[in-house]
Amino acid sequence: MEKISEEFPSSIVREGGLAALLNYLDFFSIAVQRTALQAASNCCRNVSPEHFTMIRGVWPIIRNCLTYSDQRLVEFACLSVIRVIDSYHRSSVENLESLVDTDLIRAINQLLLPAGGSPLIASNTYTLLLRALATSARASPTITLALLEADIVDTLYQILTGVLPSASENHSEQGDAMGGQGLGGGLADMTVMENLAHRPKEQVEEALSLVSELLPPLPKGKLVSSSPRLYPISTTRYHHQMVFSTIKHTQRSHYQGW
Repeated sequence: MEKISEEFPSSIVREGGLAALLNYLDFFSIAVQRTALQAASNCCRNVSPEHFTMIRGVWPIIRNCLTYSDQRLVEFACLSVIRVIDSYHRSSVENLESLVDTDLIRAINQLLLPAGGSPLIASNTYTLLLRALATSARASPTITLALLEADIVDTLYQILTGVLPSASENHSEQGDAMGGQGLGGGLADMTVMENLAHRPKEQVEEALSLVSELLPPLPKGKLVSSSPRLYPISTTRYHHQMVFSTIKHTQRSHYQGW
């Protein structure tokens, strides 16, 4: 089935093969589960909008597999999500909006920032997930709002700074002064730079791309000043708060108006 899914993925989907592969996944051995989910991920490549009902029928199973403890199963589930987003972000935005909801985004959040510390997924898959979220946000204001509601901003904050948002708030007073120990001082600058230095360049680029997609559009016909007097370079914390507060509050208001 795995080899057939590589050569004839659309035929398998059209004949109801996705449901056959995934509906009883938990009853199989781990080896069979891996093969079935790998075949399903192959079937999600360049999937047609006319097969959306087939995708929607197994989507809860794929989303649930994102929470499994087996790395290979999670990888194949991630690939399924990434490939469906790549397939639908241009040709079928309405279908994409029904799939990329807050439940899916929260499951992805747990992979991007796992409780145990080290991500379960491979570095390349991590990068592709960030890219898929940015692609989804670019395609639909509805998905952008879902990303905000699922706290993707907090995830991006930690990816880019290495600091939990709650930790930055707890240390706000200490970091207000230059040279302090919070996000406003030199120690924070070093922490952020070390975090970025140890993170793959592609992940930083995709995280920044997602931040860009979450920001509201610039007003038309108006000049936006980049004067250092308006954006003082003295406090890293100021920049973080400005960007992420804008994402959280301004963008939510903007997209609720669509």
